[in-house]
Amino acid sequence: MKKLLCIGIVVAMVFGGTTAAFAATTTNAGSTTITGEASTIIPDMSFTGTVTKLSLENAYKKMLADSSGAKIAELNKQNADNIAKGYAETIQNLNAAQSSSSLAISYDASNKEMAKVAKAYATTQGPKNYQAEINKLKSDTLKNYYTVKEYETRVQIATDNLAIKETLLSNTQLKYKLGTVSKNDVLKAEVAVNEAKDTLTITTNALNSLKMGFNQFMGYDLMQNVSLTDTVSEISLSSITLQNAITSALKNRNEIAEAVYKLEMAKLNAETYKAYPKTSSKYMNAQMNILLAETANKNAPLTVEADVRTKYMAMNEKYSNVQTGKISVENSKETARLVQLQYDSGLATLTDVQEAQLGYYNAQVSYSNALLEYNLAVDDYELSSGVGVTAASFQ
Repeated sequence: MKKLLCIGIVVAMVFGGTTAAFAATTTNAGSTTITGEASTIIPDMSFTGTVTKLSLENAYKKMLADSSGAKIAELNKQNADNIAKGYAETIQNLNAAQSSSSLAISYDASNKEMAKVAKAYATTQGPKNYQAEINKLKSDTLKNYYTVKEYETRVQIATDNLAIKETLLSNTQLKYKLGTVSKNDVLKAEVAVNEAKDTLTITTNALNSLKMGFNQFMGYDLMQNVSLTDTVSEISLSSITLQNAITSALKNRNEIAEAVYKLEMAKLNAETYKAYPKTSSKYMNAQMNILLAETANKNAPLTVEADVRTKYMAMNEKYSNVQTGKISVENSKETARLVQLQYDSGLATLTDVQEAQLGYYNAQVSYSNALLEYNLAVDDYELSSGVGVTAASFQ
C-alpha cells in the first residue's frame, strides 16, 4: 500500500503535457515506431538521444534564459513599470485639473496623494517582485533537480538490495542441498527476491516519472536522456543567524511591503469619503477597509517572523535527521553483517537475516530522503530572509 501511495505522489509531481496526433510507421528493420506531428515517439521507457549533461548551476541558467516562468517574471516587471508610468500620468492630469479653472473636473487632493503613493510603490515593488519570482523559479528548479537525484539513489539502493536477496537465496539453496536448512527457508528467500524485484520496479517507475516531469519542466523532449551531474550531499548549515534572518526578512519581505501599502491606501481612500454621513455605506466600508488593513499590517511582521523561525527549526531538524540517518545506516549495515554470520553458523534464522536486511534497506532510503529534505530546508530558510518567493499585489 505504501509503495502504491509513493508512486501516486511521484506521478502527481509530473507536469501535464500536450497530446499530439500520431500514426504508426514501419522502419527499415521492420520495427514499428510511433511518430507524432513534430517528433518521433519512443515506443518504450528508454530515455534516448545524445546524453545532455546538466549541472545544477547550468539548470539555473537554462531556466533563467529559456523558461516561460522567467519570461513571465520579466513581463511582470515591465508591467510594474507601466503601472508606475500610468500613475505618473494620473498625477499630471490631476495637477492640470488643479491649475486650470476652465476644467470642469474638481481637484481632489486625496486622489493625487493616492496616485503618488501607488506610483512609488509600483516603482519600488516591481524589482522586488521580479526577484521573488526568480527565487521561486530557482527553488522549483532545485527541488526538481534534487528529487530526481534522490530517486536515482533510491534505485541504486533497491538494485543493491535485490543483489543481496539473490545472494541470500543462492546461499539458502546451497544450505538446503547440504541439509542444514528446510525447504521453507528456500521458499521464504524466493519470496524475498520477488519482493525486492517489485520494489526495484516501483522505484524505477517512480524515477522515470520524475525524469519525464523534469524534462518537461526544463523544456526538453519528454524522453530526452539527461544526465544530472550534481549529487545530493550534505551541505553546511546556513551561516545566516536566526536574528539576522528575522531582521532582514522584516526589512525586505514582500508580504510586509504589501501590507504597509494597503493600509496607506485604505487611509487615503477614506479621506475621499470623510464628508459623507457616518452612517452611509461608503463611509462605513472605507472605515472597515482601514480596520482590515490595520489588522493585516499588524499581523504581517508576526507572520513573516513565524515563517522564518519555522524554516529555521525545520532546517535544524532536518540536519539532525541527517546525522541520525548516517549512524542508522552504519549500525544497520553492521547488524545485517553480524546476523548473516550468525545464520551461516546456524545461530540465527532466515527470518532474522531478512529483518536485518530490511532494516538496512529502510535506513538507506530514510537517509537518502533526509539528505534531500535537509538541502531543501536550507534553501527555504535562506530565501525566507530576503524578499521571499511570493510577489506582492499591486491592487
